[in-house]
Amino acid sequence: MRFVQIEMLPAGRALVDIDKLTHAVPQDTGTRLFLGAQHLDVPHTLDELENVLAGRARDDDGEQGSAGFQMRGRR
Repeated sequence: MRFVQIEMLPAGRALVDIDKLTHAVPQDTGTRLFLGAQHLDVPHTLDELENVLAGRARDDDGEQGSAGFQMRGRR
């Protein structure tokens, strides 16, 4: 099982087994995640949610292209 911590609406957090995530539907205030017959409302857009599930920063737009690695001082 692979778990990820996700912010929920109303304010709170949930530990979600991402192997049980069946689909996600965009909403005005974020996204509704479906985990089988259950659902969670989260304040993430689908792009932000993809980043969170992939272990990247929520606001990673991919422009740095670091693939999860952070650059330190250049030499």
